[in-house]
Amino acid sequence: MTCAAGYRSKALVVAALIAAPIDPAAAQSEEDCPARPDYRNLRYEENWRSLADPTCIDGLFDRLKHLPLDQAGQRYVSFGGEARLRYEYFNNGAFGSDPPDPNGYFLKRALLHADFHSGERLRAFLQLQSANEAGRVGGPRAEDDDDLDFNQAFLDWTAYANGEDSLMLRAGRQELEFGASRLLSARDGLNTRQSFDGLRAFGRWGRWNYNATAARVVTTLPGTFDNDTSRGSWYLGASAWTAFDPLPGSMIAVLNPSRRQENADFDIGVGIDERYTHGVRLWGKTGDWDYNWEGGIQRGEFEGRQIRAWYFASDTGYSFPDRGMAPRLGVRFDATSGDRDPDDGELNTFSSLFASTAYSGLSGLIGPSNAIDVAPSLSITVLPQVRINAGVIGFWRTSRADGIYKTTGGVRRTGQMSDARHIGTQTTLQAVYTPTPRWTVLATLAYFEAGQFLEETPPSEDVTYFTTWVTFRF
Repeated sequence: MTCAAGYRSKALVVAALIAAPIDPAAAQSEEDCPARPDYRNLRYEENWRSLADPTCIDGLFDRLKHLPLDQAGQRYVSFGGEARLRYEYFNNGAFGSDPPDPNGYFLKRALLHADFHSGERLRAFLQLQSANEAGRVGGPRAEDDDDLDFNQAFLDWTAYANGEDSLMLRAGRQELEFGASRLLSARDGLNTRQSFDGLRAFGRWGRWNYNATAARVVTTLPGTFDNDTSRGSWYLGASAWTAFDPLPGSMIAVLNPSRRQENADFDIGVGIDERYTHGVRLWGKTGDWDYNWEGGIQRGEFEGRQIRAWYFASDTGYSFPDRGMAPRLGVRFDATSGDRDPDDGELNTFSSLFASTAYSGLSGLIGPSNAIDVAPSLSITVLPQVRINAGVIGFWRTSRADGIYKTTGGVRRTGQMSDARHIGTQTTLQAVYTPTPRWTVLATLAYFEAGQFLEETPPSEDVTYFTTWVTFRF
């Protein structure tokens, strides 16, 4: 895509954003209408059946959410979409390894979906994605460009439904996400979203929710309708979760995601990585406390080496809902294993599989492999629709014999040239403005100060990062 075409695409997105009316999505709803669903990160999780009642419809976009296809109302289609225009800037990207980019660059993404329902048992979901980059020195990254493709295209069939017990089968291209996105994410923070081709079974049995998935990983390519899968890159996963009675307000889950990856890049070399993760997650809200803790082990094989890795991740907060600005004090602590000895016949480096950028924020400078981080934070509401988040993250290497890694996988800096643990410290300030449920404006400013490890393995420039985006959903 040419630079001129990229700027034309941005202009069209901006025009669409400006033309769309900014109106409170539920302002005209009748008092007896059900609560409106939220716009979800996984758009197929939304249920707009309540808009079958025309008295609950508010405006043009509501009319698109439930269009009946028969007089009985058993068949209907729901349309939805997203337009996001983003600006991103790095000063000393990759700690000085990236070429200078004094002006930053633009990223645009458009998603459009159609959700067809035929009765209570059959459903088809289609979603198109178009994403491009313009102005980046060095050109687009692998996750920046996808001119046009099916990001999702699947069929659902409810095979069994009896009271709360159910079994649903899904086949086709789909996004997957679990929990806090520490192991499996649709990677909304990047410009293109991750999807999978495969089969999924999910539902409820007694008090337990469950799901099981077998899929191939979809590789994002920059052209039109050219995204593809490889037999050598797959995902298998199963999980089950229920209420954790000893701690009121909490849930507990057991999870077993697995991945086979060709050309996996670790500090000891590149090869085929096949690993199986076994973990437990506990999350919820008790009183003014909220918590999200997760940990587990990984086993498998990498080029004849046995994989023996582990991880622990936690996010704990205390809120003051009755105080001015409703502050929340939080602390996040993550620790993941690194390779102990490149010559011992094992690989101990943790793999985050398909994690989001949550470990190091939107800047994504430090991936979750071979890393320990501690991140205190403060969030306040300065206006009814404006939330401010501020925090500091300190990063250290778990193992001195292993390197540091990128958020999307692969070695960022070898660990063979330094024994230092401290990677650096990042200070972040973020503002999120949500004037209506359909509109979001976000801005993030981060400053990463290089630590001793980076100083001993130059370049070791401090990094300034800024991004802002406007998102419209319907």
